[in-house]
Amino acid sequence: MRFGNRANYWIVEDGHFDVSRGAEQTATIELEGEEKQTLSFDPKRSAFVVVDMQNYFCSPLLGRPEGALKLVPAIVSAVASCRALGIMVVWVNWGHRPGIDNVPPSLLYAWQRSGRPGIGQPLPDDLGLTLVKGSWSAALIDELMEVYEETDPWVDKYRISGFPGTTLDAVLRANGIQTLFHAGVNTDQCVMDTIHDAAFLGYDNVLLQDCTATTSPPYVLEGSLYNMRSKAFTSTSVSLKEAALLNI
Repeated sequence: MRFGNRANYWIVEDGHFDVSRGAEQTATIELEGEEKQTLSFDPKRSAFVVVDMQNYFCSPLLGRPEGALKLVPAIVSAVASCRALGIMVVWVNWGHRPGIDNVPPSLLYAWQRSGRPGIGQPLPDDLGLTLVKGSWSAALIDELMEVYEETDPWVDKYRISGFPGTTLDAVLRANGIQTLFHAGVNTDQCVMDTIHDAAFLGYDNVLLQDCTATTSPPYVLEGSLYNMRSKAFTSTSVSLKEAALLNI
């Protein structure tokens, strides 16, 4: 069955989703779920969006749990698969201006109500300002620098989602991107909200579940995954690697 119009459409048949829009060269991954399903997509019109893998959220110097750092092997593998397939890699991270004059009171309050330093305020132990562009806390973790390339788009974000007030949508549309693979932290916050906004803007979405983590309680994660089912497919870095090997 075909969903969409003559240029922008999916074809869904017997547990297989084709979102390639008629591309000559496609890749296929397996989807996670109760039923065995597959997804074909156009790698040249796809992007891997890595969210918030920054020192602030991942570093043990700030007492962060090890869950985020445990994602590194899967994300490194996914980046390698994306490069092999020709999928664009996009890094989306908090990176505020020093004056934080584009941040509303609601966000500033929410950030500080737990007693932690607010956005733009000094971190303990001379670790610099909180999530200000160019600061230590806003930097990509060292463990992922080996797979970062200077030609990769880097998007500074100012909200939980990667879209409001940023260049993300413009970068994706300028490169003809239609399908997004998502990774990073936290699954139920910045990753989920980015997926929701992407879906509202018309992008296809795939959550690479082994490339995401959260510090929230299990029931929160379970609810978030449930809410994302209508906005995103779910797969893994392993399936993406298998697709890359088949397309070499």
